[in-house]
Amino acid sequence: MKPRRFVLMVILTAAIIFLSACSSQASTASPGATSSVDGATLVQERCTKCHPLTRVVNSRYSAAQWKTIVDTMISKGAQVSSEEEPVIVDYLAANYGK
Repeated sequence: MKPRRFVLMVILTAAIIFLSACSSQASTASPGATSSVDGATLVQERCTKCHPLTRVVNSRYSAAQWKTIVDTMISKGAQVSSEEEPVIVDYLAANYGK
């Protein structure tokens, strides 16, 4: 079962990288495009320490709901700086929003 879970995680990681690259190419060159790439990296580095990527990929929340969720995770010990939080929330809302 562990090899199957590993393969699933690799596939999901590749899908998120692919989707974030596609969304960056579709937008014009702006600070928001850079934030999307940084947001994807931050989600992978911070959120997957406790959650599988499927938890994010299968979720659809508004920006306000994502902010509440990220704030809750920080209060539970997620290692996210005050500068990283809005980048993560913006990325999640843009890519996994309602």
